[in-house]
Amino acid sequence: MSLIVSIYTAILFFLLTPAILVRLPPSGSKFTVAAVHAIVFAVIFHFTHKLVWRLGARLEGYENASVTMPSVSMTPAASTKPKLP
Repeated sequence: MSLIVSIYTAILFFLLTPAILVRLPPSGSKFTVAAVHAIVFAVIFHFTHKLVWRLGARLEGYENASVTMPSVSMTPAASTKPKLP
């Protein structure tokens, strides 16, 4: 995993810890508050981690390191067909 994504995850986790930025729901029990913050963290991370991953790859110098698989034909090549006499 990218170092940038790891740092992003740690910061996001810290900011969404109950009573750091917001306490949701305000009159809920400890477990209800923790569950709501976990869901908020999961939703925010789900929609933003790919963007942060691409940004981290670009900053770490991997923007040109995309690996593409060669296309493979399911039919045999003409040179591999047996020649009939």
